[in-house]
Amino acid sequence: MDYFYRQLDLPLQHYFVHQLRLPRNVDFFQMDTLLLTPYFFLILEIKNLAGILTFDHEHQQVLREQGGQQEVFADPVLQAEQQAASLKAWLQAHFGSSPPIHAYAVMTNNSSILKNAAPHALHHQIIRPPALRPILQALFEKEKCHALEDKLNVYVEALKKAYRPARYCAMGKYDINRADLRNGVFCPKCSGVMKWRHGNWVCSRCEHVSRDAHRKALDDYALLISSHISTGECQAYLQLPGINTAQRILKKMNLTHSGGTKTRKYHLPGHRR
Repeated sequence: MDYFYRQLDLPLQHYFVHQLRLPRNVDFFQMDTLLLTPYFFLILEIKNLAGILTFDHEHQQVLREQGGQQEVFADPVLQAEQQAASLKAWLQAHFGSSPPIHAYAVMTNNSSILKNAAPHALHHQIIRPPALRPILQALFEKEKCHALEDKLNVYVEALKKAYRPARYCAMGKYDINRADLRNGVFCPKCSGVMKWRHGNWVCSRCEHVSRDAHRKALDDYALLISSHISTGECQAYLQLPGINTAQRILKKMNLTHSGGTKTRKYHLPGHRR
């Protein structure tokens, strides 16, 4: 796709952002490619599927026939539209409004054959890479009255700041069962179990004292289990005496969080790949 992006030769200030992953409530959404222009934003869902592809928007799916086998995939146009809706909501939450957002699915495999199961309004949003140029020309003409003026750089900086890389998940890769993992905080000196006493972690084996031994445990949680954690999950995982203690520990770490008081999730920095 990089070749086609270079060939666009856009006349105005613009930014291509790839694999942008943003927080949304307690989850995340990710866009393959986001093009930001002074008039509109464009989301591109990139697919490199081979074979005979039949797009069935009525049932939100793509059927692939290849080598006598049939497979089903999610509708990439609906995926792109969902990302557009999430991005619009994110922008409105942070800026009070959103520029026009358009979404397309780009099929990059030249050997694939594209078919439609039945007439549908979404068909025009399935394109090949060479169609990007005329589509952008039409969008610039259509949205030229929606100039962002000097706000484009503000949007770009906010998106860069909010970007959250996907976490490496060892449990999924190595098929580890959650029940096989030990809860608790372990001593950095002797690996003994540590207990929370009067604002410190105290090792039950060697009596080593630490104020922040929980940080390593929460790094492991982010690596093995999830990139976000509730106060209840924190209490259970760190084996704390009460939920208020878990809340104080999480607040003191100055973590970003989302959700209301009862549904709040704290986002753990943890390990990233």
